[in-house]
Amino acid sequence: MEYAIRMENITKRFGGVLALDNVNFEVKSGEVRGLVGENGAGKSTLMKILSGVHTDYDGRLYIMGKEVRFANTGDALESGIGMVYQELSLIDCLTVAENTFLGNQLVNRLGIVSWKEMKRLADQHLRNLGINIDVTLPLSSYPFSIRQMIEIAKVVFSGARIIILDEPTSSLSHTEIERLFELIKTLKARNHTVIFISHFIEDVIKVSDSITVLKDGRVVDTVINRGVDKHEIIQKMIGKPKGHLVREADEIVKLKTPDTDVVMRINNLTKRGKFENISFELNRGEILGLFGLMGAGQEELGKAIFGLETYDEGTIEINGSILPKDLPYKIKNMGVAYISEERTKSLFHKFEIYKNITLPFLEKILSPGLNWLIKYRREREVAWNQVRKFSIKAPDPDVPLASLSGGNQQKVALAKWLTVPPRVIILQEPTRGVDVGAKAEIVKSIRALKEQGISCIVISVEPETILDLCDRVLVFSRGRIVKELRDTQTSKIKMMGLV
Repeated sequence: MEYAIRMENITKRFGGVLALDNVNFEVKSGEVRGLVGENGAGKSTLMKILSGVHTDYDGRLYIMGKEVRFANTGDALESGIGMVYQELSLIDCLTVAENTFLGNQLVNRLGIVSWKEMKRLADQHLRNLGINIDVTLPLSSYPFSIRQMIEIAKVVFSGARIIILDEPTSSLSHTEIERLFELIKTLKARNHTVIFISHFIEDVIKVSDSITVLKDGRVVDTVINRGVDKHEIIQKMIGKPKGHLVREADEIVKLKTPDTDVVMRINNLTKRGKFENISFELNRGEILGLFGLMGAGQEELGKAIFGLETYDEGTIEINGSILPKDLPYKIKNMGVAYISEERTKSLFHKFEIYKNITLPFLEKILSPGLNWLIKYRREREVAWNQVRKFSIKAPDPDVPLASLSGGNQQKVALAKWLTVPPRVIILQEPTRGVDVGAKAEIVKSIRALKEQGISCIVISVEPETILDLCDRVLVFSRGRIVKELRDTQTSKIKMMGLV
């Protein structure tokens, strides 16, 4: 078969960071290729070059034997390449037919939109792909799985022969996944080429003809999917860590739960489509890990505990008091803190360091009765103590946050929520995207919270982060807790095998 895609010696840098290092990637026409690797392995960067998002790179790209270099995503689409992201781009209030032709509406010779023809063609097109639904209904009337298939159909209908699916099964039930796989089989039968990116190794093995493994910006291996074992793929993904703070795949770690009082109870918490019947207790001074692949539900659970997302059923207690729903400021005042992995959303980069650190607790930092009067000297003094305590590399607290490195910004986020120590702190991906030295310091700072009796919930898709920090681990898969690891020995490769 002719190669639909040939990428030769693709190299991509972001500043001084080498994201892709001489990657060679070939996919035949009509093939379903699985693409796997740990976070930061280079999967997204490689696909963004293929789909025209990244245009500045070294190497050569051939589509159907013709060398190309795309200026943008429109160029890529004209060459028959479409990408379906994890976050859908459709509009819920429009009908299925309107979404199918979104950005490419049919018009008659007078320039008037031909709604009737759009409905007819959308119905015909979707039925040809095995999607039998009423195209006149709003998109919002259908479940996520149907909306996702409509997004894929829209890409196909726009002329794409090469379709990139980014984490397409992360939010689907088992039945919905089977329906998606049937659609992929239909596309394959029509000689479309599909690249299937996923953290769910079982899904990759089930749907792919071959699987490419990326690690540290390089292709480790491409294997034909004949009797491939999940653990074999995981071993290739993990390999032998180098140059960054991670644990060896087979390094044994002892988990030991502290024998202390219960601080927080989660009782049958459910958010439909995200997590279901989640119950656990958190002890005083314990670091509890919530581990799972992307889309497993642990991230949404952390946001729900702090009130950033609502939930349908269940209760959350802290020291016997029920936490309210959807009210982060009240939850904060009851002793719960939350540090997001997205620094851009949790910090003010144009403001000074001291303002970022003191903002959540101005009322407590400033003297009673005069809270309306901003006291620069007192704010600065409190912030400077935190800067020194967390070894934040800054000449003084008056410099803008944007002048700090990513690792030091993450330490500012930690210092901010510990200016007034909480009872419970939720940390989502606390060491992601920081260098080796900063990662070690952040790990040390979080471990030190145990000595103060502060309880921590660490949420991560990275097993090394969980193993570096946690006393006990709850393993998530598809919105449920599938395993509790306590008072036992485990390793990175064993944890990866549980999800």
